[in-house]
Amino acid sequence: MLGHDCHSIVAGCPHADGIISQLNYYIRKGFDLVLTSHYTPEDLKDVRTKVDYLNNIKEIALECDNADEMKKKVNEKYPEYSGLNYLDMTVNFFFPAK
Repeated sequence: MLGHDCHSIVAGCPHADGIISQLNYYIRKGFDLVLTSHYTPEDLKDVRTKVDYLNNIKEIALECDNADEMKKKVNEKYPEYSGLNYLDMTVNFFFPAK
């Protein structure tokens, strides 16, 4: 899901990098409309917003020691974002239970 104001399910840094690569392709090709199966129609501004989000969560993960800390910091950076259940899944991918 793209979702310019919604958390996404991201299964760690390699997955984030793959999503970023695909989104950068949209930017390079100049797509003016992006349709996803789970969100509203979006444009390149929204794509850039999601690329920034993905880069930021990767950086936040590097600063954290566990899923709870990452979730707190992501929520502080993106307090208006919906999809908290997606964020729960994401932080657990970045910090799987031992």
